[in-house]
Amino acid sequence: MAEEKQVVNGELGDSIAMLEQILEVMPQDFVALKGLYNAYRQCGLRERAFEYLGLLTDVAYDCNDSEAAEFIMVQLQGFEQEFPSETAAQLARVRAVIKPKESILSQFSSNSVEKSVLSRPEIDIGEELALAWKLYENNQLSQEEYSSILHDLTEISSKELEVPASVLHVLNDRGFSQLNRIMNYLSTRSGVPCLSLLNFEISEQASEALPLEISVHDGALPFGFFGKDLLVAVLNPFNNVLVDKVETVSGLRCHAYLVSAEEYDLALGKLRGRAA
Repeated sequence: MAEEKQVVNGELGDSIAMLEQILEVMPQDFVALKGLYNAYRQCGLRERAFEYLGLLTDVAYDCNDSEAAEFIMVQLQGFEQEFPSETAAQLARVRAVIKPKESILSQFSSNSVEKSVLSRPEIDIGEELALAWKLYENNQLSQEEYSSILHDLTEISSKELEVPASVLHVLNDRGFSQLNRIMNYLSTRSGVPCLSLLNFEISEQASEALPLEISVHDGALPFGFFGKDLLVAVLNPFNNVLVDKVETVSGLRCHAYLVSAEEYDLALGKLRGRAA
């Protein structure tokens, strides 16, 4: 800390202090965050600069700011060697805001994890990365577990998958021993009830309520009706954007229910067989 203070003394140090005061009042002020990023980068404090670049990513993602996402995407190329997993995670989130131009993609190394993630725009893992962070931030995952999830999500997002790319799938595939605790936490915090799909026989009418692609790629699977409302199994109960999409595509009011990755895959297999 003393070394950091010595590096940022003088006028630059005063600017940093002023910008940090602004953030105390307006923690999502993009101009202040960008100024702090540039200041720490100019000082050579790259880890601190990268932290503020991460905060900029949060703001761009939350505000759906494509212009900010373009700036962040260009800046991230300078950190891919130092922070590969974290950079990949941030790139995946800004990709959800903007479809990068080929000129931007070409600035990344051809064998980088980041480029492989960006090369497949049809797979959006931004909401899953946000869910992983939420679990880590609320002490549901250790730092090592969080890093492993980021690695797996960014890796599988570049592949052809027969099931959604989700945090629950990663935890299940890794044999995570506290899945029930995670499921209970997700249900309690989100207010989305948790149920077992094994107790339901999916009717043909329900299976035809949504295109199969939404169940395969997005993580929303129709399994029944409550009156005229559609019942939908989800893997990320905080993904309200997905629920809105399901209601728009189906033309029906939807009720979401959290299910395990294992039961989701079993039900998806039945839908896929019925479609075939």
